[in-house]
Amino acid sequence: MNEAARNDRQGRNGRVETSHHPETDPQREDKNYYGIPPIKHAHWTWQIYVYFWVGGIGAGAHLASVVGMLLGWKDRAFFRASRYTVLLALMVSPVLLIWDLGRPERFYNMMRILKLRSPMSLGTWALTLFGNFAGLVAARQAVEDGLLGRDNFLASAAKLIPDRALAVVALPFGLFVGAYTGLLVAATSVPMWARNWLLMGPTFLASGISNGLSMISFILHLGGWGEKKTLGALWRAERMVLAIEATLIAASFLRMGRWSKPLFSKKLGPLFVLGTLLGGIAAPLALLSGKESRKRGLLTSALVLTGGFIFRYAIVVGGRHSADDPEAYFTFAKAQSEPRPEA
Repeated sequence: MNEAARNDRQGRNGRVETSHHPETDPQREDKNYYGIPPIKHAHWTWQIYVYFWVGGIGAGAHLASVVGMLLGWKDRAFFRASRYTVLLALMVSPVLLIWDLGRPERFYNMMRILKLRSPMSLGTWALTLFGNFAGLVAARQAVEDGLLGRDNFLASAAKLIPDRALAVVALPFGLFVGAYTGLLVAATSVPMWARNWLLMGPTFLASGISNGLSMISFILHLGGWGEKKTLGALWRAERMVLAIEATLIAASFLRMGRWSKPLFSKKLGPLFVLGTLLGGIAAPLALLSGKESRKRGLLTSALVLTGGFIFRYAIVVGGRHSADDPEAYFTFAKAQSEPRPEA
């Protein structure tokens, strides 16, 4: 340090000011841990919360397809919409994930070993298996729709695919893909995420199912496809799943307590409250309580899909703010280390 800089930092009491104590550095005044976050926040870019959203849609659409198949539905438009939705979602998801990783070989390295205690490793494997199974099911659907031709080797081979059996086998992997994104964020030291570790996975899964149902409903209403019976069943299913999602989100607020503060901050609060709580849940529930119609179905589905995307964006960005708040981390750590009363 040169003489000019030393004189500039000289305190009134003769001591040199440093940046290592909040009482001597005016830029760090009234901040804990010297104003430095004790943990690093996730440097996820927009690809991740889009991936969370698209993966949830794929999981929800596949569940709807399997349930319809097991119930003996014959609505070809429904199965076409659901299976192609799953295929598209699972084509986009790996692209977004690899894009965020920066280098394709990193995804390959994640496939070299299965770590049962790593949500990221389990999620990567589940996404890969789910994508392969769903791709085969969609290929069989493409043959039935005549998209692969009629008299050629590819169409003949695709006809041998046991789509019903593969759809059932793929279901557990699909449900895990829908839930593991919540488990992934919960398996951290970020106060807002870690505090809600018990409900984060189920909440993400419920949101994914509601988004998957809404995507199928939107496609069918937009094209004027689907049987009336199918549209009515989707209407009731959307209402039921949205009610479950709303209950899980409310329970999550109770569990997170003070650590849910970032979701209601000045920057994030208006978007989260208006986009997810009111626009993505309350308004669709009100619409679904009325008489079914094409316009109402399109509006409801659009609101649910938008709310689901905003929900994931708010969770990711809110977790980033939570990690950057020293007070939130230390109060969370203190609460976690306090002895629990004996039963």
